[in-house]
Amino acid sequence: MRKLLPSPHRRTGLLKDQLQLVPRKGDGGREDRYEIAPISDPLSFDKGFFLFIRACQLLTRKMEGVTIVVGVAGPSGAGKTVFTDKVASFLPGIAIICMDNYNDSSLVIDGNYDDPRIVDYEILLDNIKSLRAGNSADIPIYDFKLSRRVGYRRLEHPSTRIVIVEGIYALCEKLRPFLDLRVSITGGVHFDLVKRVLRDINRSGQAPEDIIHQISETVYPMYKVFIEPDLATAHIKVVNKFNPFLGFQSPTYILTSSRHVTEEEIKAAIGSKFTEATEDTYDIYLLPPGEDLETCQSYLRMRNRDGRYSLIFEELVTDEDFIISPRITFDVSVRLLGGLMALGYEMATIMKRSSRVFCDETEKIVVKIDKLEQVQRKYVQIQGKDRSLVADIGKKLGLEGSYIPRSYIEQIQLEKLTAEVVALPEDLKNKLSLQTTTVPESPVSSKTYSRSLSWNTSRFVILFFFRSPKHSIH
Repeated sequence: MRKLLPSPHRRTGLLKDQLQLVPRKGDGGREDRYEIAPISDPLSFDKGFFLFIRACQLLTRKMEGVTIVVGVAGPSGAGKTVFTDKVASFLPGIAIICMDNYNDSSLVIDGNYDDPRIVDYEILLDNIKSLRAGNSADIPIYDFKLSRRVGYRRLEHPSTRIVIVEGIYALCEKLRPFLDLRVSITGGVHFDLVKRVLRDINRSGQAPEDIIHQISETVYPMYKVFIEPDLATAHIKVVNKFNPFLGFQSPTYILTSSRHVTEEEIKAAIGSKFTEATEDTYDIYLLPPGEDLETCQSYLRMRNRDGRYSLIFEELVTDEDFIISPRITFDVSVRLLGGLMALGYEMATIMKRSSRVFCDETEKIVVKIDKLEQVQRKYVQIQGKDRSLVADIGKKLGLEGSYIPRSYIEQIQLEKLTAEVVALPEDLKNKLSLQTTTVPESPVSSKTYSRSLSWNTSRFVILFFFRSPKHSIH
């Protein structure tokens, strides 16, 4: 392993003492605002979080009565939302603006939501200016399922005087003049994805340099061109090397049964106070290069729910009747799917699951009646963080002795129903508006890529348009 040499600009002493305030010009051209002197060396997630909190405290104390605006930027899956959620739990009373809500669907080309030109900067800047002035702001609401803006919500001026703008382009040139603190977050799912892709594609015998080139230039082209240069302007640079499978810190315990259970029985088992919802989920199973469809145990899975794509990392472990799943889910762009297929992954199936979802009032237990559309099978699934509580609900429902400690894709393989889910029904194809002709028949080489694609990989994008009800339970 290559050892990092110390930076000649590295500050010594305690971590908190590395922060220095420097004056900067405000809106009127006067040096009436302050910012943090950039820290050149990248920081771990925890150290970056600590310095972020410390920087916010220093800025709010120095600029008494002034609203601090912070930009948190990085590629999809780097951990921006995890970072800002952690900040919000530590500093209640902050305001968070997610740039995803400022998408202008009329500007989207080829389903590319990573293009910086689709952001409605006029409204975004108006909102930032309003909050900086101590006023409330009307924040747009973007519905990814409908691919359009559906309304606005009122965001009050935060009691902490701290506003966080979070998004891929939160450090762009248009926003930087209004930011008192700039934070970049890289790594996260990228490290895990690259390791996973390298492992899978190495089996196919491609040259490592070609693989690296394709990952960086085909899967993340917009990052290299539009995002990475802005991240270099950050005051605090966080490298998120979190690996979700280093331990089972917060696994989900799952019991699955094919036994028939009524909705009334579920409601009685989880208590008188509960929420219920209906949701449609589309799981896209990608077959790694060289793997066999009938026996593969290492699918890469992308999910679409409510028009949003996510990449799911999970290592399923069984213990008696239980499936134990330390799952981490990251939001990603649909462009990632096209890029992976350009690298040699094959789309094994798209499994549609329609679910009735029941959640107790404490949100500790979720019970679902899942219907797998292609094979017309129904299952009951109980999920929760407390193993004994999950077992107790299963007992109340009379499911003991009927549990299936396998994932749905494993169960389909076991019952030799793979052909039924590979053959996508015509109505499902139409519903998804699936356009497979935009995917190359074989992996592209780096030479082909550099000649024909530059940074634009829109030809590799597979377009899906989902129309599923909006619910956020599991």
